[in-house]
Amino acid sequence: MTPPENITTWHDARYDMPVSRQLERYNELAARNASARARAELMARGTYDPARHGAEDRPPLTVAEHLELLALAESIARTVRHPANVHHALLAGATWADIALALDSDAATLRRDYRQWADDQHDLNRHHPTLGMTADEYSAAIARVTREQP
Repeated sequence: MTPPENITTWHDARYDMPVSRQLERYNELAARNASARARAELMARGTYDPARHGAEDRPPLTVAEHLELLALAESIARTVRHPANVHHALLAGATWADIALALDSDAATLRRDYRQWADDQHDLNRHHPTLGMTADEYSAAIARVTREQP
């Protein structure tokens, strides 16, 4: 499968496109955008020097490219901010306080979000037994939500 021709939503960006490719495209667009903006700023100030700053044209991003940049950023953020990362940190022994500090959040919010994610994973498993959390995994996750940690 290939991604849609015009990436305009974060969902389009996730369409069979690994996060490494999303990052490459995001970096490409962000660099072009920064370069074009810097050149335009230097020209507006009257300090643009082709010998020093390069003579090549640096056109601004198109509207479609700006939307793609936004969609890629959101897709990347949602991918790397996935709730499963909290789950794995808990399994590794992190406390809610540790996670709250790392995410600049509070434990109550994190517990609520984790509980919702676990509920969704368990629901997924009930409909598709090879996916999501089994009943035992779900019980353990709920115990992690309610357990007080030092």
